[in-house]
Amino acid sequence: MKRLLIYLGWILLAASLGAVDLTKVWGPRASFQVTFRVIDEEGRPVEGAKLGCGWGRMGFKEPDAGQANLLTGQIGEAVVTGRSVFNEYAFHAEKPGYYETRAPRPDLPLFKERANGRWQPWNPTVPVVLKRIKNPAPMFAKHVIGEVPTKGQTVGYDLEVGDWVAPYGKGKVDDMQFYGIGEVIDRENYSGELTVTFPGPGNGIQALDLPQQDGSTLRMPYEAPAENYAPRWTWRTVLRVDYKTYKVLERVDDSKDERNFYFRVRAVVDAKGKVIQAWYGKIHGPFQFGPRGKGGLPGISFRYYLNPDGTRNVEFDPKRNLFHPQNDRDSAFWNLGP
Repeated sequence: MKRLLIYLGWILLAASLGAVDLTKVWGPRASFQVTFRVIDEEGRPVEGAKLGCGWGRMGFKEPDAGQANLLTGQIGEAVVTGRSVFNEYAFHAEKPGYYETRAPRPDLPLFKERANGRWQPWNPTVPVVLKRIKNPAPMFAKHVIGEVPTKGQTVGYDLEVGDWVAPYGKGKVDDMQFYGIGEVIDRENYSGELTVTFPGPGNGIQALDLPQQDGSTLRMPYEAPAENYAPRWTWRTVLRVDYKTYKVLERVDDSKDERNFYFRVRAVVDAKGKVIQAWYGKIHGPFQFGPRGKGGLPGISFRYYLNPDGTRNVEFDPKRNLFHPQNDRDSAFWNLGP
């Protein structure tokens, strides 16, 4: 196996230098044509959007890798043509007033087969959605990464302060309460459970699964839902491996990449229990949990956005983070999108 990997590595290096005929490795070169149709979230064509498309693989030269930069026409379309031994491509689209969209994966296989010197299907139409920038708001936005400071006990987290509640931090309000337990035998045998509770009437959390990301930098809808918030959510993680056979006996991981969340905190309810005032926010997935944090404490990682203006607007303005980070070297403020 090791020799095979080394051999393939030499092939790739030599190919990038033009010393190997790629057609003997990946098959004959073929022409392709693809039409990108750029639309907004309501399905209307977007004229004058910049559409960039790249094909092939990094390090390879024409005709096996290339790129095109075009503007969409009146009906929002841009046609890209090329020639390559590869069937992989990437794209991005942008226009002022819209959120940028990129291919969900940079190596999507667009074509299935070659026929008569052409990649098939010939000239498929690829829809690209550009979402409008509507009402981005200043918010408390942060990447929480580290350990829950205690195991087997409830500890609060203040979303406005961005810290654990005293005595573990500077927080004052229990917006979220964490309770984690776990058992770690070794790196291949462990289990754990984390429950996050939103105390108080009207407060809660709601999941939003987005299994097929559209590539937009605006991942979730503009507004949080008005109803259907649950008071708590639980994540489990389990890994059991047979020492002798290395067979996986059990695997559970509730930290799903496609699962995002809305939440509601600091709710005020009337005599009938109806929410009349609250703060809304969102958590970009995945919410990650593991029992193997430092010192055996529950480890967590999640990015949250909290809007304190009392509306359900969760469209974040990255230039107006209410935590006012001083620089971009702080990992707590990396990769925060709208």
